[in-house]
Amino acid sequence: MPREPKSLGVKILWLWTFGTAAILVTNVMRTRIRDLETLMNAEQQQDAATSDSSLVDTLSLPSDPVVPNNKD
Repeated sequence: MPREPKSLGVKILWLWTFGTAAILVTNVMRTRIRDLETLMNAEQQQDAATSDSSLVDTLSLPSDPVVPNNKD
């Protein structure tokens, strides 16, 4: 049993449907990638701030000042 040829209107409707689906999927993927990049940048900034503060902590002066014994 041969299939009837599809009319031009049905072909255009299918093309419109697949095009719309492709645009929606692209927008969702772009949004998720942007959110992931934002999250990764925030983690990198947090890691950089943590390593900077630990570097400052290791280079800071001791809390008890050193007083020389100059008793004559």
